[in-house]
Amino acid sequence: MAMFMTYYLGGIFKLRITDYELTTLKKYLIIVGAVSFIGVVWEFAEYAAAQTLIEPLYNNFGVRAYFIGDLNDTIKDLLMDIVGAFAWLLFLKKN
Repeated sequence: MAMFMTYYLGGIFKLRITDYELTTLKKYLIIVGAVSFIGVVWEFAEYAAAQTLIEPLYNNFGVRAYFIGDLNDTIKDLLMDIVGAFAWLLFLKKN
């Protein structure tokens, strides 16, 4: 997602909003914030799927499905989203 957001926003070092030039820190925060937001939305989608799809899948198809883990899994997922965004930014900065 960090790569997509960087491409979508026109490149991390070319990002401009109107005529205001953003500092590197602000650019990084925009990318990490966008990735974190997408991660949180994904966790809500997992929760919604767990609440609505488990019974119909089992009743209609005989399939047992698990969409969401415990709190540790959610925290790990969100932490990995942030670490991945920072890893991409470090890779981009070196190149």
